[in-house]
Amino acid sequence: MRKKIAAYSASQVFLNYPYDQEFSKLADAMSFAVVASGLLPLSARDLTSTDHPRLELLVDAIHNCSYSAHDFSRFTGEGHRNLARMNMPIEMGMAIFHALDTQRQHHRCVFFVPTPHDYQAFASDLAGLDPKCHFNDEIRMLTEMYEWLRGVVSSQLFNSLPTVDVTAKYGDFKRLLSNLNGSGSNGVPSHAETRELMYQICSQCGWWDWRATRSGKDEFPIIPLAWKNPDLSLTLQTQRNE
Repeated sequence: MRKKIAAYSASQVFLNYPYDQEFSKLADAMSFAVVASGLLPLSARDLTSTDHPRLELLVDAIHNCSYSAHDFSRFTGEGHRNLARMNMPIEMGMAIFHALDTQRQHHRCVFFVPTPHDYQAFASDLAGLDPKCHFNDEIRMLTEMYEWLRGVVSSQLFNSLPTVDVTAKYGDFKRLLSNLNGSGSNGVPSHAETRELMYQICSQCGWWDWRATRSGKDEFPIIPLAWKNPDLSLTLQTQRNE
């Protein structure tokens, strides 16, 4: 659980995406674009609390994010009852209301869809919002997300890097992620471990510096990472020492 969400509102991006493993690459690409930008990704997974209703946490989180991105890759039902999950549209609605209620001065939204036309059947209201299509390609998602942030975030807050540099570093992230011995089922990295790897990689590039102060270290504590092959993890250690 993040401790001081309101203190970082100007640099926070709320991310709304499917949690299914089949969509994890798109979620990673979206998050990496935010971290490489020098900004702070925030999602429902960062808001776990035992003494606050989940809906209240989401309202507070979106209210304290200047930007949000919503990926509608999952839009069909599932299971024997073919039921659709509605959490993502609810979060999208909160973000749109916040943006419109503030005349888009305090919140900006972007929407991603997997194909150019299918969304018109399940979310036709997005037609006037010019959703971006990623074609289920993580590099396309990364590029579109990073370029959108470049266009809406103040130059004082945004790392304006060549997009090709960001995609190249994402390749390093993917290689190291495959060597990460995660705490999830079958060694899959958890949300926190995946995010920690992004923080470390982008910190070493000088792209993400939120741990440079005492308060930042408290808000974003370092999470120990375990490796399947420790020798391959030397990539990070070498870069850290250079």
